Amino acid sequence: MSAHPRGMTWNLPWEPADSPTERHSLESVVPIEEVVDGVVESNDEGAFFVVSETHELPNGMSESWPDNRGRRALTVLTGDEEFEAFELGNALFVDTETTGLVGGTGTYAFLVGCGWIESGALRVDQFFMRDHADEPALMAHLAGLVSRFDWTVSFNGRSFDLPLLDTRLIMNRIRTSLGDLGALDLLVIARRLWRYQFPRRDLETLEREILGIRREIDVPSYEIPDIYFRHLRTGDARGLVPVMAHNRQDIVSTVSLLARACEACRQWGGPNAHPAQVLGVARSFALAGDSQTALAAYARALDLGLEDRLQPVAQVPLSLAQKRAELWPGALELWETMRNRDGRGSIWALVELAKYQEHCVGGFAAARDYAVEALTRVDEFDGDLPEPLGRPALEHRLRRLERRLLASNPSPVVSG
Repeated sequence: MSAHPRGMTWNLPWEPADSPTERHSLESVVPIEEVVDGVVESNDEGAFFVVSETHELPNGMSESWPDNRGRRALTVLTGDEEFEAFELGNALFVDTETTGLVGGTGTYAFLVGCGWIESGALRVDQFFMRDHADEPALMAHLAGLVSRFDWTVSFNGRSFDLPLLDTRLIMNRIRTSLGDLGALDLLVIARRLWRYQFPRRDLETLEREILGIRREIDVPSYEIPDIYFRHLRTGDARGLVPVMAHNRQDIVSTVSLLARACEACRQWGGPNAHPAQVLGVARSFALAGDSQTALAAYARALDLGLEDRLQPVAQVPLSLAQKRAELWPGALELWETMRNRDGRGSIWALVELAKYQEHCVGGFAAARDYAVEALTRVDEFDGDLPEPLGRPALEHRLRRLERRLLASNPSPVVSG
């Protein structure tokens, strides 16, 4: 699409013509330079608008963050050993606001927010595309900025922001190292660490629940493309103020959540740790292959008071570890606890109790009773059970136990 003279209104093919209200408001158009404190920057490709702010870093963060324990936390939470080499001073935080939420070559990143550590603080620069004529200059500037760093940090950036920026750079015939940088995505960490604590792990939810942030000025993400299109039609930038604030807060919050996530992974044994968060830490260690730490964290989550629905998540791996080590008293206690609660875990525990009685102590009658009890609960789940816990498997187990019980107690021979 060809560029239009700056200041003129125009309509995208899929956009309606300006409403009477918008046409009337053209008499009081306010450009971006008058509503946001920023400057126009120029390079060989043209010009674009830049807003720059400085924010304090969370406690404990600096250019040399994290220490060795913190890097270990990152590798556990991401499942990627690459982050053993991560340094905050070499990281670029990235967040974009776009003309669409799907991506593709027709989607533009009209606002690119970038944050990095400078002079002991977080510097956040926002690069704004006043219209399509600004994109080549904005992308050229971004390419130069990216070349200074070894890492990117984002929230869902690996799936959306970074591929979109790669596409826009290619469309502008600009070569960059963006695709070669290590990519740390906080959404991956959030899904591991806080999956049991919050039903939603979007950035706004985590801001509110983890950081205690309530945005005073905000705009829903789905409204942002329409706000930008309205700006393109009318030239009035007043509606962009909350969009700029939204983008800036996304970057600041991503930095703080990174610090909190590493802290949670390091301090799960503390007295004030949230049990559901510790459960997420335990699962992260398990996925990373550190079973010893995972088991200790599972036990800690139970000690802290996991709610009933989450207890099986910790009880199952703990009891299986004790089963492998033949620490039967501990395993049996966990299975009995699970047996006496609602949920699919009760059937799994009954099967484990039946296995123990059958194979370890020869208690065929007790094993049969556990299998019968499990069968009485199967219909509660309307077929929503894995095959080993389903009715056919339990009935097969019961028949075998009946045969073994009969073989171990043959009928006495009656003499004539």
